[in-house]
This record gives sequence, C-alpha cells and structure tokens, in this order.
Amino acid sequence: MTSSNGDSPAWLSDLPSDFWRGGQWPCIQQNLGEWRGAFVQFSATAERQTVTPSRLTLTEDRPTEHMTLVLERTPPGQATQTTVRELAYPGAAPYICFFPTGAFSQGAQQRRPWSSFGAEFCLLSGQRRLRLVQLYTGDAAGRHRLDYITLIHEERSPAAAPVMPEERLGVESLVGTWQGHGLLLPATMEAPRVVPSCCEIRLQNGQLEQRQPDRAAVSRYASSADSHRWQAENHSQQLWLLPQATCTAYPQLEKEETVCLELCWYLSSSQRQRLVRTYGKNGDWQTAALFTESRIRSHF
Repeated sequence: MTSSNGDSPAWLSDLPSDFWRGGQWPCIQQNLGEWRGAFVQFSATAERQTVTPSRLTLTEDRPTEHMTLVLERTPPGQATQTTVRELAYPGAAPYICFFPTGAFSQGAQQRRPWSSFGAEFCLLSGQRRLRLVQLYTGDAAGRHRLDYITLIHEERSPAAAPVMPEERLGVESLVGTWQGHGLLLPATMEAPRVVPSCCEIRLQNGQLEQRQPDRAAVSRYASSADSHRWQAENHSQQLWLLPQATCTAYPQLEKEETVCLELCWYLSSSQRQRLVRTYGKNGDWQTAALFTESRIRSHF
C-alpha cells in the first residue's frame, strides 16, 4: 500500500496488505441487509422514462464463506421480477472492486466490437446507497452507442418506503474547490494507492470549467438545450445532472477513444463522493477509484 502526504479519512487507515484477497470480504459486508428503493431509468438523451420499485437483500448465510443476493423489482402493472446471485469468499475481484466504505465498481474488462459495454457504480453513506448503471451497444466497427442510464436511490431497512428525489441538481451545486483523498485500485491487482484529490469547478461565460491544480489540462463543458447535459469542448464526453448526483456519459464512443466513467453523489452542499472507472485506447479497463471530498470554497 502506498500513500500520499496529508491527513486521510478514517476509511483509508489500517488497510490490509493483501487488500485484493482477504481485504475484500469486510468491504462487501458493509452492504449486508435489506435495501428498498427504485430503479429510475433515463434515455440516452437524459429523459426520465420509468420508475421501478425495488427491494434488494444481501445475506451472509455462511459467515466469511458465502453470501446470497436477492433482487426483487416490480414494474408498474407487472408481476415482481426476482434475481438471485451467490458470492463466495474472498469475492469477485477484480471483476467487482469493493472499497472500505462498501462502495463498489463493476463493469466490462474490455470494450470489444459487437459486444455490450457498461458499468455499475455503488456509493454508501450510513443507511443510504446510490447506485448507477449505464449500458452501451457495440457495432462491428468497434463503436459503442449509449442505450440508457439507470439511477437507484436506496435505504437500508427503512420504516417506510424511501422517497425518491426527482429534482435534478443545479449547476451551482458543483461550483467550488473540492479537496479530499481517494483510493485507486489498478486492474492489474497491484497494491492500491492512496492519492490526494483537488478539483476546481467554475462557471464562466456559460461554460463549466473543471481543473486539477496538478494537471495542465482544463476540461470545459457547454450547456445543452435541455440543461441536464453539459457537452465537453474537445471530446464526446457529457456531464449529466441527475437527482442528488452527476455522472459522465458518452452518446457514442469511437473505437480507440479513452473512457472515464464517473458517478458523483452530492451528500450535502459541502460533501461529495466520487467513483471513477477508466479505460484505455485499446479498450482495456485500467483503474477504479473512490474519492471523498469536501468543498472548501464555493465562489471565486
């Protein structure tokens, strides 16, 4: 385990040396219990389409050996659909990467022609979870077109069914200087790395500017007509504004395009969590990273 200078959050302390093996199971255990929520599906143009109530139960039926996941979804006017999956020790790494908070990332190991491509993200905060799934369809030329994005707000064993937020974030929620730390997991299953994070986001002349002080490049996004999607200036990436969250998406991915998929959960006006999954030009998955950050300045 390598670390950077500066104080890091408690969840980054005392990480096991063999994180990829023995260290994954305690991370998975953070997700035990019954989670109620809803799958809210958005079209490739960020339009809200369907809402499907859900109940997910993760049970450790043999301590430190085996878990069973049961997902029940009930589309309006239809019978309940049930999916059952099993998980054995030490976990499914690196196919599914778990972090000490219980957050996880899973997705394709390689982006290939004709095959579907996508990823799932999950962030935890106390008795709340936020998950996101995005799926793409591939063609013979190696391009991938976005099909849909599904956002899932969940609560663990609530007294009543949770209320799904409908109002999307305003762009002012993003603006400011965000600082924190993260844990980067390489796809090669090498030792994880603790890294600092600092991100400055400004709104100037109708554009969102995002910069990291340790990098020379500045990412710029212009607002689309619907105001829910912000288009990057020099590449195909979009930034979507969702209820309590943002994510990156690509209307269409070219064959040798690098990919950075991200889910960012705004827990309050000054706290956020980010999960990032990256792919190289040859389509191979490279890293997954979790960041917890605080807004130290709101205006410039």
